[in-house]
Order: sequence, then structure tokens, then C-alpha cells
Amino acid sequence: MRTKFLSFFLFIALPGVMLAAEAKLLSMSGAVEVRPAREGEWVSATDSMEIPEGGAIRTGAGGMAVMQLPNKSKVWLKENSSLEIEQRQTFSSRLALIFGKIKVRVPHLMRKERFEIRTQAAICAVRGTEFTMGANEEGKLDLQVLFGEVKFKFTIPPAKGPTQFNIPQGQGLTTAEEGKANKPVLLTAKAEREAMENWNPGLKPEERQKELQQKENDRAQIKDFARTTTNAENAVKNFLNVVKESDLEAGRTLKDVHGNTVRVDQRMVRPDANTIQFMNLVKRPSYADFTKPANGFTYNGGAVANRLDYMQMNMGFNTALPARIEEWPSFFNSNSIKPTYASFIMAQKEPTGIFFVAQPYLYIASRDELINNEQTLGLALADDRDIVLTGFLTNDSVNNISAVEGLNRIARLEVTNDGAVTGGLKYTSDNTTKVGVTAGDVVWAQRLTTANGGLSYNMDAEDIGSDQLWSYNAERYGIGGQAGTKIWLAQESYVINNGGAIQTKNNIVSSGTDPFTLLKNVAGETVFYVKNDNPGGNSTYNKISPIDRIGTSNIDLVFIPDLMVAAVQRMLPAITSLGE
Repeated sequence: MRTKFLSFFLFIALPGVMLAAEAKLLSMSGAVEVRPAREGEWVSATDSMEIPEGGAIRTGAGGMAVMQLPNKSKVWLKENSSLEIEQRQTFSSRLALIFGKIKVRVPHLMRKERFEIRTQAAICAVRGTEFTMGANEEGKLDLQVLFGEVKFKFTIPPAKGPTQFNIPQGQGLTTAEEGKANKPVLLTAKAEREAMENWNPGLKPEERQKELQQKENDRAQIKDFARTTTNAENAVKNFLNVVKESDLEAGRTLKDVHGNTVRVDQRMVRPDANTIQFMNLVKRPSYADFTKPANGFTYNGGAVANRLDYMQMNMGFNTALPARIEEWPSFFNSNSIKPTYASFIMAQKEPTGIFFVAQPYLYIASRDELINNEQTLGLALADDRDIVLTGFLTNDSVNNISAVEGLNRIARLEVTNDGAVTGGLKYTSDNTTKVGVTAGDVVWAQRLTTANGGLSYNMDAEDIGSDQLWSYNAERYGIGGQAGTKIWLAQESYVINNGGAIQTKNNIVSSGTDPFTLLKNVAGETVFYVKNDNPGGNSTYNKISPIDRIGTSNIDLVFIPDLMVAAVQRMLPAITSLGE
């Protein structure tokens, strides 16, 4: 026992002295050589060959290689490149690019962990980053940052200009001519394309572009959804920051319950140190008309091409989150960690704007919980019942606020009640600007009590003696609180498989399949509607007006559990240790 305590003390006190596992050559093609030690001889490389501290790897004409470090960082070498592993310890890694061109992908590091790339002229410190770097033997270099950020510092101060920069994603730096100042610049489309192509060894040129073309299509659709009329960079940094490196990501192609082909992409990112952002993007090449299910809700829209539906969850905390998600179980076990706010945004992009439904939550210290009532809008508590924000956002050219930026502000709870319009909203950053171009086209509404006309409609498979997993629900809301116009928030929910078939309880509990395999073949689908109220109506569905309050028809989201499974797998060792 005494020996174990001594070993533990040395591990904590002297982390830099403990040698880490070795780097490993994952794959290669063409002429590739390895030098096992600083003073060793170059030998022909072999697959899975280990490269220790002090070792090096180089590629000749037509040669390419990819190497992985113990912390899961990967380094790709193009032809005529030479790279040395100067330091490889538990919390400190430093590579030296002697000449040539490399691509580096580094996951989020632990708090005290360092990862650096050195050239003759500069040192690049990275954390959760992907970038390419080229250097020649004269010290000239070329850097492109694809995701994350690179801290760049000249080791030999230039004759003119700053000696260090923080270079964000989408920018790069090329060594300037003698006498001119260096500065980061936006990547050109050509440079970004070359950097993002598949660098794995042994691929044909068209194969290197294949994956990139799919990425570009995905990014083009995402950027289109996020694009503002005047400041695209601001949108990328706020609402849809999916082109930065994700902590976790997952995706799947399947059929929805209507038979449409669906691509679901999920991301979990941290737009700042205190915030978690989860995104679920649903893309359909076509969204066909479908018949209303028995006892379900009427779809009033027609066929749609290239449809995008979106869900985003934001949650802020009172302190910064650990850089590595493996540390989260013990972090969230602390009683001092409190949420500050949360928001859930469901949206569908249309050519003229964005139809959305949102639920805001605010932390109230006196209750020690997140609440979803009128207090989230800065109003006095009158009726402690759920509220929703809904409407159709369009670009406001008068106040220079795009639909996407409006949704950004709603997601951050930067809205309050507009006293001039019943149930209307205005931005807290500009109390004279209403949310939406037309007054009253974006509103907040509160779920009604029985005393003031509250009604609900609920139907599930059990009600008709079926074993299937589906349900239909609708709740009556009052715009601006209890009085005034009433609307219905309705939703259909299904559990489906990858073929779009509705699952039964027996499919789930008696499949004989292990849980992870089962979850890869199931998904959830929820369709949201906002319907007009039918005066004198009751809880019978037929009394609910089939007419949509907003010009669009629904928000149809498909959710896959893949991201949750990935998170559990990443954190499982830490969860087990915490339990012990």
C-alpha cells in the first residue's frame, strides 16, 4: 500500500518526468523512412511501427504517411516532408517540422497538457485544433487553421510587426517578405479546399476529393442556414458555430416515418468556456406530402425540396467547464456547479425566413432550479406555468437584424415582453426593436389553466390497443398570458427504425440485440405544429382548427441517440472511477 501511495505522489508531483506511450505509424504509401533515435540511422518504415521520443519520420518523392500520438492526435505528412518528435511526455508534446507539409488534428487537451509544433522560425501551440503547416529549410512557412485556434509565436523576432498572433479558424499566415509585417489573413477557397481534402496515404486524387465534396455540401447548407445579411462571421461565432471543432459529432442516413430520406447530423460544441451547445440538423432532399395519421394533426404544406429542420439546445453554467469531457462526471458531481440558463430551439428554414418554437429556461437561486415561466422574459411572476416563444422570423432590413441573428438572441434569452403588442417580443439589447419585421408576428404564449380555458388533447397507441410506440399531444396556450388570442401547440412523436417503420415495445425489449447495436437502428421523430384556436372548441381533436397560425406548416425533427452513445463511451471510464 505504501508503494502505491508513493507512485501516486510521483504521478501528481512530477507529470513532466513520466514518459508517455510512443507515437505509432498508422499507414503509409511510397517512400517513407523512420529514424528510431536522435543519433540513429534512417530505416525503411513498416506499418504500426512505433516512433519514440527523439525519433523522426520522413517521406520521399511520392511518399505519404499518417502517425497517431497516444493522446489521439494525428499528423499527416505529404511527400518530401520530415518531422521529428522532440518531446513526448504525459502532459507535454512537441514536434519539429524540419521541412515539407503536414496536417495536424489535436483533440481537446487536459488543462495542464501542452501540444506544440516547432519550425526554424516559429512555435505553434494548439488545443482542440486542426491545421496544416508547410515549412522549408530556409525557415519560410505557411499555416492554415481549419478548426479551433493556433497560438503562433516567432522564435526569431521579425524586423517589422508583432511577434505573436492568435490565429482563429478560417484564417492563416504566410511568412511575409523581408521588411514587411506579418499578419493573419482569411483563407482562400483554394487553400481551404486543399487543406480539407483527405490526406490518407494511397488514395487517388478523385478519392481525396470525394469526402471533401460531401463535407462542402454539408457546410454549404449549414452556412446557408447561418448566413446573416451583413455579418456572416458573427453568425458563425454565435448561433450555428458548427464549422469549429466539435467535442462530439455523429450522423446517420435513414427514412422518416413518412418515407422521406433523411440525413441527421449532430454536434456538441462549446461556443465559450461556460456553455454547452447541442445541435441536431435534419436534411431531406425532398419532403413529400403525406396523409394525416388517424387521430393525428393535419399537415397543410406541400412537397418541399432540400428541406432543413433544426434543433438546438444551449445550457450555460456559472463556471468554466473542463476542456476534456472525460473530466465532466466528477466536475458535475460538485454541488457548486449551477446552470445559469437553458434554451431549446426547434426551427424550419424556408426561403423567406425561419419558423420556430422555443422554450426558455432561467435559473432562479431562491428555488434552486431552472424555471420556464414569464420570469424568463423579465416579467413579474403571475402564473407559474410553462411558456413558449413562436413565430416566423424574417430579415429586418430597417434595424439591420437578420432572421438568424434574431434566433441567436432568442437562444441567448435576449428578449423581453413588448408592452405595445399583446404577447409581442422585443430585444433586450434594443428595447425599441420588435422581434420580427411585422409587429406581433413573433409572440410568447403561456399554457392555460383549467380556470381560464386550458385544454389538452392526448392520444397514444395504448388508447387503441396497439403495441406501437407513438403519441399525439396538444396543449392550449394564451398569447401574452391568460387573456387574448389562444393557440394550440401540438406534436406527434414516434419511435422508428432506420427504414422509417414505427417500432413496438416488443421490438425494443425482446430484440435480443445488445443495447449499442439496438440504438444504432432506432430513432425518434417529433413533428411540431402551431394551430389556430377554434372558438368554443374542446379537447376533442376534431374541434382543434386544422389551420396553422403561421404561414408554414410544421417542424419535423428526427433524433438519433448516436451522440449520447458516443458521450457515454467517452465518459464511461471516468463514470466507473467516480462510482468506485
